[in-house]
Amino acid sequence: MMKADPLKAFFEADAAPAVDAGFRMAVMERVARRRFQLELARAAVAGLAVFVALLLLRPLMLSLLLLLSASFQQVLLVLGVVALVAFIAHKLATDSVALPGWARRLL
Repeated sequence: MMKADPLKAFFEADAAPAVDAGFRMAVMERVARRRFQLELARAAVAGLAVFVALLLLRPLMLSLLLLLSASFQQVLLVLGVVALVAFIAHKLATDSVALPGWARRLL
């Protein structure tokens, strides 16, 4: 009597399922992990760039603040510059701020 050939039985079995849920989940997990790593790296680079920019602007802002502290308008100007730098940093870090067309062209 002949033994059943396992390879022949494998090929004669039903076809594989059209959708492999386990494989799809594994691929989706790898894609999500890669996207997270890229977003994390992007946010870290943007944060480092903002830190360096503020570090370089610190002496200028301090001297302006000390020299122009008598005038409230100039203090507001310095605060406006700081707010603009913070807004650009937020834009670079999150990229979820919907900006008008003219502002997108500036960035």
